[in-house]
Amino acid sequence: MTKPIAPRKSEVQSKLAYAKHRHQELISTLFAAKKSSTDPTFLVHACADIIAAARECFDYLGQDIIAQYIVPKTTSAKIVKAHANGKLKASFPYYSSQLKTDDSVFYDLKSHTPVLYQDLLDFANSIATKSPIPETLFNYQMLADVQNMVNEKKHDKLLAVVSEAEGEFLIQNSTISMILPIKAQKGWSSFVVQPGTHVQRVTEYHFAYNDQEVGKFCLFATGATERVVGALYAKHFV
Repeated sequence: MTKPIAPRKSEVQSKLAYAKHRHQELISTLFAAKKSSTDPTFLVHACADIIAAARECFDYLGQDIIAQYIVPKTTSAKIVKAHANGKLKASFPYYSSQLKTDDSVFYDLKSHTPVLYQDLLDFANSIATKSPIPETLFNYQMLADVQNMVNEKKHDKLLAVVSEAEGEFLIQNSTISMILPIKAQKGWSSFVVQPGTHVQRVTEYHFAYNDQEVGKFCLFATGATERVVGALYAKHFV
């Protein structure tokens, strides 16, 4: 079977590039704030941009699946009509319940494109079981966190950031500048630095939603999105 072209794939690539760019800006802002012992400017808004960009990649993929696989192959006049009228609303499925009910547009895949249907079901099951994404440090669960943080958006609540005073070490000398987290570290109780190295305890910032450090979570969420969305595009689209 010839794989269809994905019109929104370039938009996904652009969104991912933007998310990575914003993440670099976020890290620079965080580092400068920690160094000067000040609160980072517009931290919540920067995080919101990154999280929203990652979530939108799945939206674009979902729309490509609907337009290129479901509408051309469905036997449902209701789906065809709704799509033609621009009224076919369907969010990318993150949970198996979104795939197993007759009223789900993605359930239609089961009858005519079972391989893609199974891939979406496997994705949902991997989230439910909090499985690791192969060959990465990422976990599927973080993609559900991204979904929830955006969907219930009121960013003011779900992207609220809480600070943990003296939660990290800032380490600097003429050759390195790094942040060393303290929380959840295992296997060490001290570290050694070169003479002349500046070391200070600094504030760590976490999402209130899942208690994840903002810089790491935004990085991993973007990376996980790129990996999962990219694999589905590579397998099912040109």
